[in-house]
Amino acid sequence: MKQRSFVRIGISLAAAVIAVIALVPFNNTAARADTYSASCNQWPAAQVPCRADDANMDYCTVEPWDPAIGQRFGEAMSNLDNQTDLYDTYMNPCGTQTDLGGHRNGITGEVVLADNVLGQYICTKRMPAVARCDQASLIFNIRSSWLQARTWGWSDGQLANARRNVLCHEIGHAVGLYHETGVGGCMDSTLSTQVFYYPQHHVDHINVAH
Repeated sequence: MKQRSFVRIGISLAAAVIAVIALVPFNNTAARADTYSASCNQWPAAQVPCRADDANMDYCTVEPWDPAIGQRFGEAMSNLDNQTDLYDTYMNPCGTQTDLGGHRNGITGEVVLADNVLGQYICTKRMPAVARCDQASLIFNIRSSWLQARTWGWSDGQLANARRNVLCHEIGHAVGLYHETGVGGCMDSTLSTQVFYYPQHHVDHINVAH
């Protein structure tokens, strides 16, 4: 099993970064007791994980994604359904009520990620009266960071698992989870070819909040 360390509130490779709430191979921060966010900022304010507005996580891709990535997005959303009380609906096209819009870096989205940043979560519409996010973006980096994985000898299956983990990580930010490195779950800051899930204490936080 090959693993690489990350770097920020996202993930990066080599310190490939996934999020800002980006996976950078993740931020190298210690596990924290307050792994669940009680706040929420609307872009362009500094981003933190935000709780979703309700248990129905409508999601979409702003433009068509290659199946090698799009299927991983669907798998990561299905994992959220299977592990928690939340449920998703895939929307095509994206609409004004869609909770989470998927963007391919450099094609659509609010920011352009550095090559070593694998993904980023951004709350684009905060609810006015409560610290929750009504609409958000998930930006997935399709650029050269992933090419480095080939030099590590990763198979297509290992690459698919790593991409799914990046998307699972960013979706975790979209339901309020911070990084928690060293626990081996989706919010860990290590990019891995092993399929990650949310640890039970994360599942409990998500269910109570939604």
